[in-house]
Amino acid sequence: MSEKLPAGEAAPEIPVVAPLEKATEQRIHHPSLQTTVRMGAPGMHRGDPDYFPLYVGNHILGGGGLVSRLFLEVREKRGLSYGINSYFTPMAQDGPYTFGLQTRNDQVDKALAVMRTTLKDFHDKGPTEKELTASKKNITGGFPLRIDSNSKIAEYLGMIGFYHLPLDYLDTFNDKVMAVTRKQIMDAYQRRVHPDRMVTVIVGGDGEEKEK
Repeated sequence: MSEKLPAGEAAPEIPVVAPLEKATEQRIHHPSLQTTVRMGAPGMHRGDPDYFPLYVGNHILGGGGLVSRLFLEVREKRGLSYGINSYFTPMAQDGPYTFGLQTRNDQVDKALAVMRTTLKDFHDKGPTEKELTASKKNITGGFPLRIDSNSKIAEYLGMIGFYHLPLDYLDTFNDKVMAVTRKQIMDAYQRRVHPDRMVTVIVGGDGEEKEK
């Protein structure tokens, strides 16, 4: 049992994820009372230099639940969807940046248009200072719940090790969130997020099976 394990070979490098060159849209008929919409593009990776501006920016746009701008525009103001969200999935290379909603079949085009317009407006103009302050408070205030169990801490330790993140990642997380500025969010979104180059998949139908 004292013998050392033989040295293995390192896993091959993961290919860089290429940005999308143009927008595409696919509509898939499925008999249902509601239509599901997913829209997205490559986003960011673990250890990304733009991680915190993009993370805080998305919290304002669609990751903050009931207080996000997408929720306000799509559900609260127009009642077009029960829920809508957006989220980054950072990986070793750029993971997806995904937007999603469900809506009545007869409202899908309107809901999608509002989602796209809201993203474009945020991309071009950024958040307000009020939105940024509220988002920072929401993120940092909820941070203790992310590490309130041994299993959650173990998950973070695994992530830190696997992605070679700084060992003080958890210690400095809130400070880096609080340091994000409106200008940094606008800069990151305008360089990294392209509303006119996203893949959109729409799945739904008229809710009735048609006779063949």
